[in-house]
This record gives sequence, structure tokens and C-alpha cells, in this order.
Amino acid sequence: MAINLVVQDANGKYHSYTYPVYIEVSEPKVKADLSATAPQNDSGMIEVSLTNFGNTDLTDVEVTATANGNVLDRNFVRDVSPESNRVTAFDTSGVVSDTVEFTATYNAAGDSYSTSLATNVNEETQVPGEIRLTAVEVSRAGSGVMIEGDAANLGGTDVDSVLVQINDTADVQPVSPSGEYFVGGVEASEFATFELTAETESNASSVPVAITYIVDNERVTTTQKVDLTGASISAGSGSAPGDGVASGADASGPRAGSAGPGGPPLWLIAGGIAVITILLGGVAYRWRSR
Repeated sequence: MAINLVVQDANGKYHSYTYPVYIEVSEPKVKADLSATAPQNDSGMIEVSLTNFGNTDLTDVEVTATANGNVLDRNFVRDVSPESNRVTAFDTSGVVSDTVEFTATYNAAGDSYSTSLATNVNEETQVPGEIRLTAVEVSRAGSGVMIEGDAANLGGTDVDSVLVQINDTADVQPVSPSGEYFVGGVEASEFATFELTAETESNASSVPVAITYIVDNERVTTTQKVDLTGASISAGSGSAPGDGVASGADASGPRAGSAGPGGPPLWLIAGGIAVITILLGGVAYRWRSR
């Protein structure tokens, strides 16, 4: 294709110029697909989307919903240009059948086309599995922190490969024996216990815990902060996790050999019981002798 240009100069003479113009022409491609989704918090409504994957406009678009061979409703949709889509909604709350078929008819490149999609409108959508730390208990011994609790699955699907670990920051560092803890799989609405240990600076007010897991074949990573302001302080503040203090031990409880706050030593109680037993035995012997 060429453009011919004719101009007149100052002397009244005409000059003709020809310029080639290149236009790329491609063969029309018609391709479209339907998808259906149920909007959240809008029970009974189904949104149907017609997407144009081709290179020519879709015109005179009509979408029809049918169930058991009966037409439930039909909606007209504006023209759909290439690489775009149009959405229309249908009320399926009164549909008895579980399956509704949506069919889109349209014109493109001088011909008529149609595409269909069958969907289960009464299928309940499950909430994906989600791991949160619950029932968390924190104890401190000097700069050492021990965090215990449950990794709970709050969703409706199973979760695999759950790993909880202390995030290394300027104020918090993971330490042995449990800087990270592999929980494993957690079924829907179930939980599994965990234990973490860390070292903290004196100004640290929380411990960031990274939670990694796989749900619906996708890896998810979140961070949950554990508050330190209400943590219990164990006796022997100079000790840290792994420094000889037994995990989960109550450092403020009675020491070995003690009968509890304000009571006499255990050896004295035991000795008294023995003396009473001997005296009772002597009394019985004298009575029998008489």
C-alpha cells in the first residue's frame, strides 16, 4: 500500500510524491472462555465472566443460564474487545438442580460462535487451611525466652509441612535447643504443640515467629509477634534456655527436701513418723505382757 502526495510550489508547479505504507494484517483468531465464581457474602449469586483471548471483537453477546434443559435467565453483554472480559450475574438461589450450564453466544469475524460452562452452584466453598499460634505461654530466665503453645489450623482444609521458627533480628536471636520447630501436618480444625527458645535484649517487647506451611499446593509464610510484656519470670534470672535449667520446670517451686512454704523439712517429718510408730509398737507390747 502506498500514499500519493501532490503539492504546489511557489511558482505554481505541482510535484507528486509517493510513500509506501506497510500494514501488518493477521488472520482473525476467535477464542473465548467462560468462568463462574460465587461472590463472598452474596449467597445464591453466580458471576459469569466471558474473556476474549482472540484478536477480534466479540459482538452481540448473550449469556444464557439453563438447568435440566430449562432456560433460567439470559443476559445481554456489551461487546468484548481482544484481551478483555465482561461480567454478568445470575441469581441461582431458587435453582433445585445442583448443576447450571452457562452458554455465551456471540458474533466474531463475520461468523457466529458459542461457548459453554457447567458449574455446581450449590457446592460449598471450603476455607483454605490457615495456621495461627494459639494458647501461647512465655517464660523468661534472664535473657532467655521459652515460647510454648499450639499451632492451630483455623481453616477447612489440611495443612502440610508446618514449620515455626524465631526470626533473627537486632533484639531477638534463635538459640538451641528449639530455635525452630517442625510441626508437620495439621488437619483441618486441629492443632499441634510446639516449643521455641530464643535470646533477647533487655529492650525487646515481642518475639517475631515465622510460620511456614503448604496449603492447596501453595507455600504460605506469615509472621506472628509473641508479646513479652506479660511473660512469667523464672527464678535464677541468670540462666538461659539450654544452660542447665530443665525445660518447663517451675523454678519458683519448693526445693528438694522441703515440705512446702512454712513447713518443716521432709527428713524431720519422716523421722517423727518413725518415732511415733516405735512408740505405738512399745505400748502394744506392754499391754499384751499384762
